[in-house]
Amino acid sequence: MCLFDRNRTLTLAALLALVGGAAPLRAQTARVPPPEVLAAIEDDDLEPLPRGLAPGERVPPAPGLLAPTAPPSGLVATPAEYDRNLGLLIRWGSFNSILTAMTVAVTTGDPEARVWIVVSGAAQQQSATTTLTGAGAAMAQVSFLIAPTDSVWIRDYGPRFITEDGAAASVDHVYNRPRPNDDLIPDAVAAAWGHVDYDLPLVHGGGNFHLFGDGRAFMTELVLGENPTLSASQVEQLFADYEALELTIWPGFPTSYDSTQHIDMWLLPASDRRVIVGEYAASQGGGVPRAITEAAVAELTALGYSVFRTPGWRAASTHYTYTNAVILNRLVLVPQYSAYPTENQQALDVFAQAFPGSQIVPIDGSAIVGSAGVLHCIVMHVPDPGFLFWDHFETGTTENWAAVEP
Repeated sequence: MCLFDRNRTLTLAALLALVGGAAPLRAQTARVPPPEVLAAIEDDDLEPLPRGLAPGERVPPAPGLLAPTAPPSGLVATPAEYDRNLGLLIRWGSFNSILTAMTVAVTTGDPEARVWIVVSGAAQQQSATTTLTGAGAAMAQVSFLIAPTDSVWIRDYGPRFITEDGAAASVDHVYNRPRPNDDLIPDAVAAAWGHVDYDLPLVHGGGNFHLFGDGRAFMTELVLGENPTLSASQVEQLFADYEALELTIWPGFPTSYDSTQHIDMWLLPASDRRVIVGEYAASQGGGVPRAITEAAVAELTALGYSVFRTPGWRAASTHYTYTNAVILNRLVLVPQYSAYPTENQQALDVFAQAFPGSQIVPIDGSAIVGSAGVLHCIVMHVPDPGFLFWDHFETGTTENWAAVEP
């Protein structure tokens, strides 16, 4: 379970001095650029790498437990995505139109949230600035970090932010793709922002992971296949030691259905006691996706979570999902698919129920979903280290921070 420190909010001013922004307490209407503006945006990567393994790529060797980096020694807490965030970290170069739509929505919908963008150099930074400015982003809320990268999938290789004794820190795993520049991004972020980055001795993709503010976390058995020297109990202990979480490992979808086997393709925590789980027909994938998700729903319900369902399906070799969405304070960015208007509306209706009082912002994910990921896969949350409000837990309320006065 998570451990909580009442003094953690005292370090907020120090972190804000490092990263240059405050967590939002106000809201305004988010804007998304019109389709014709987005359609004119070009990518830098002519052949972007998919979220899954590209032809010829192999999973890196498992590090095992022979020489693990020591875990944090202080009091550790890991925030949920629906907790209060300073902003999002993204990587520019692939699917720039979608990154633009998201950046404009965030910077116009939340006057204090920031977007940090990893770019390859000054020329790409200028190009991104020109594109985002022309699309209507509030550039005062955008910052850049220059570092080499290989792919757009920063959810999978980016830093997992924690707090230790109330101060910002992060945890870094071995990226489950042979992409060395991507694997170094957590170190680059830690160096730029001046916090400690702990190396977790585990081959892992960050999208195969979700957690709740009650300290429970979930991932699929992919992690065991990629770390054959480790048992399930050893993996669970690693997450307890490094992130103070109680981990549950569930079966993953077949790779023939979803090449990543990541849990963010069918599950999304919405608050301390609300969760969205994809709903699959028995005819899909030989019934395996349905069996996995229905078993998860039963377990979550037994634990006291309210479960909401959005459509999930595979068509034309593509796994379509709505749980691969992005929660940022009072904004929720939900993927949409131009060929499926009925399912889009069903998902938007469910998100409105699961996130009362939040702005639900549709973002067209048609161009990216065929690469085995959508919106959640191309962002990493940057939490406010003062994310925890004690009344939230001590009074037993099940609402997330957006529903209470901080």
